[in-house]
Formats: sequence, C-alpha cells, structure tokens
Amino acid sequence: MATEPFTQGATLCGQSGRTYTIQEVLTERRKPLLCVYRASAEGQNFIVKNMIPGEYEYQQDLQKSVASCPNLRTVVDGLPGPDQKNVSVATRKSMLKSALAGLAALHERNIAHNDIKPNNILLDYEKTGETFTVTKVQISDLEDSVILPPGKYLREALCGNQLWRSPESWARAGQGTQSDVFSFGVVCIFVMLNNMVFRVCDSELAPSDSWRYILRRHISFFGEEDGFQGLLQWIGEKNPFHKHLIELAGTFGAAEPRKPFATWHFVDAGFRDLVGRMTVLDPAMRITAAQALEHPWFAESGDKGVL
Repeated sequence: MATEPFTQGATLCGQSGRTYTIQEVLTERRKPLLCVYRASAEGQNFIVKNMIPGEYEYQQDLQKSVASCPNLRTVVDGLPGPDQKNVSVATRKSMLKSALAGLAALHERNIAHNDIKPNNILLDYEKTGETFTVTKVQISDLEDSVILPPGKYLREALCGNQLWRSPESWARAGQGTQSDVFSFGVVCIFVMLNNMVFRVCDSELAPSDSWRYILRRHISFFGEEDGFQGLLQWIGEKNPFHKHLIELAGTFGAAEPRKPFATWHFVDAGFRDLVGRMTVLDPAMRITAAQALEHPWFAESGDKGVL
C-alpha cells in the first residue's frame, strides 16, 4: 500500500476489500503528518482521514445507527495503518515520554490542555518493511486549552472525551493540569497495553447516565481508599456526584470485587507505579507531568524520547 502523504492516483485497500483511489488532497499537513483526502471507489466518493485504533471501532459502533441518514457522513471502512504489534515497547515508551514532555511544557506555563486523548497526540513516522520508526511526537488540538493561575480551576465544565476524562471532570468539579495528568495516565495504558480501560459496551456508553458505568471503572481500577476519600472532599458534599460515587463504590463486594490496576501483576511493576501515581482519584494526590517525566520507568530505557 502507498505511504503518506498519498498522491493523486494512489490506491488503498480497505478492510472491506474495497479499493479506493485518491482523487484529491483536501488537507495536507506534514509536521505533524495529518492529511485528509477525497477518494473514489465503485462510483462513489469517500473521505479518507486518520483515526486511532480503538477510537475507530468506537466511532464505527456509535455511528452505525445513523449511517442511513443522507445528511450525515459516517465511518464506513477502515484502512490498515501502523499496527501496534509492530511498534516496539521501547518506541512506545519513547512516544509517551515525548508527548509527556509536551504536556509538561504546557503545565509549566500554567496551561491546561483539557482534552488529552490518543487522537490528540500526533506522530510522524517512517515505515521500513513491517517496522515503524517514530520521528516526531506532538500534542495537538489546543483549542480547549486555558491558562489557569496556580490555585485556580475550571468549574461547571465537562472537559474531554468520556473514555479519557478525569473523575473530577465527570463531576464538573475543579479541573486543571491535574486532570490532564489523569487522562495521560489512561492514555499510557492504551499505548502500552492496547487496552481502553474505560471502554464500556455500547448499551452502557449511549445513555445519558453513561457516567455511571464509566465511573464505576474509575473506582474499580484506581479507587484506593485515600484517593477516593480525597476525591469526595475535592468535589464536595453539595455536588450530586458525591452521592453517586459513594453509591457506585458500594456496588463492589466479595461477589464482585474491584480490580485495582496496582494488582495487574502481568504488567511491569514500574509502569504500574507510574500510572498509579498519575491516576489517583484525588487530583491533589497526583504527581505532576514534570514529576512523571522523572519517574524511573522512563529512565529505564535511557531514551530521551523522539523530537
């Protein structure tokens, strides 16, 4: 298959078996590489753009129910991209370190990103055979970013994507750079383990109370007692989520215990420690992005990250 940026006439084979021919480059951005194309197949026009694995499946499921609407353009097919299994552990770690350096640079200037997720971490890469070499990593989509002086927080705002946002954002309580750190910790799990830990089933994701199912996972994986009590104090008793969180915590027991990330012994101990420090439910207890960069797990590789 052709490599990006695609030129007019390049052909791409989709997962459906359909062959697409690039007709026009609609948006071309090379640093970082992020292009949008118009393609044709079987007498129809299509838009080709990048989506991350996991997010693609999520959007495909979400959009399926409205695919027949003539006034909506929905996801219809997938094209093979960089296969995560072909990206080495060292490269993934380097990618995370570089992205985290970008986040730390924002936070050093008291800027909260407010929408940390895999789609907003862009890569430049080169492909040699089946091997992908990442040459640049950048955090993008700063449109929702805000300057928050020390001690100031966003309130009454629902920031970020539901699969990556922090518990305080779900509660519309005080949000800031600590909230970015939580989201980045969840992204780390996805990059290293290919696991979207808050991805619930479609029937739980669609309802207006999807928070119930996703926050239950927050508590299951990251709800250690000190952090949980700290979160309750952070959002305050007058916040309706104070009661919601207590009720959700009460659904765990001997028959259905929590599954703390700290006990996932098939995962590297250093990585578990790093993520655990980033995803404490209490925002006040989380490490900063700068502190995360100094964590021994990143130092193990001896890699300063890609540019």
